[in-house]
This record gives sequence, structure tokens and C-alpha cells, in this order.
Amino acid sequence: MKTVAECHTLFQANIIKGNLENEGFHPVVFDNSMNSILPFQSTQGKQYVTVRVPDQEYAAATEFLEST
Repeated sequence: MKTVAECHTLFQANIIKGNLENEGFHPVVFDNSMNSILPFQSTQGKQYVTVRVPDQEYAAATEFLEST
């Protein structure tokens, strides 16, 4: 799995995931932060929610996201 997007909120990540799914990709959202629980609290370091796709879909998915 490779990361195609880093988002500050779970909502934003799910929008990107939905757009990728509509194009036939198989994205997964990884939320390793506290953003979904405490979205307005600042945390130390970069706490992102990431959207990842299988390795074989990475090039096409990044090209799609850059075109939108």
C-alpha cells in the first residue's frame, strides 16, 4: 500500500476515498491520529489521516488526483 493523500480530517480523507472508489480504485483510509476524536485540538508533530491504495494502483491514482 502506498499513500496517495495526507489529510487533516477524517471527513476530507473519506471524500478522497469516495472519489477514488468511483474511478475503480481500492483505497483504504488510515487514521493514526487523534483528529477524528479531537478535531480542534492541536497535537505535536504532523498528525495526518492518510489515504492509501495498492502498489499497482499508485501511479494511476496519483495521476487521477492531480487531474482533479
